[in-house]
Amino acid sequence: MKNFNELSVTSSYKESNLQFAEQKACIVVGIANPRIKIRVEVLLSENPEYQTIYISSGSETGKLIEEADLIIGSGITAYEGVARRKPVIVVGDYGLGGLVTPDTFRSQYNNRFRGRINGMKDEYFSLESLEKDIKKAFRLTFQELQMMSNQIITYQNI
Repeated sequence: MKNFNELSVTSSYKESNLQFAEQKACIVVGIANPRIKIRVEVLLSENPEYQTIYISSGSETGKLIEEADLIIGSGITAYEGVARRKPVIVVGDYGLGGLVTPDTFRSQYNNRFRGRINGMKDEYFSLESLEKDIKKAFRLTFQELQMMSNQIITYQNI
């Protein structure tokens, strides 16, 4: 996973000119609710720091999640993201569940990654809160992501 806070560049030497290509963080969005998806699209389209990919079919989910630096979604998309050690922000039919961390994992898992715990259907959430969670997501450590992935495996085997 790329650390968003570090400048990640590639360079090539061509005719005495050094060319740099900035590598953007890849965010994969898997949200079925059209109203919520549009709100997330608005936020992400305004930020040139991210490359955003929207999941359009279930068959491509695994491949896209594997390539992602961050997952924004709900249900199986969020579940797969956690299982593959990716930072996940739960946004679903029940609003903004927030960034999945070792502290919030169990409650999000028990809520089936559907949105805010005890949230209401089509619940409003602030885009500023989502933006803050995106920034926090890139600060999760590999150990934290691994711990949550291991918990998914443990819960499956119970």
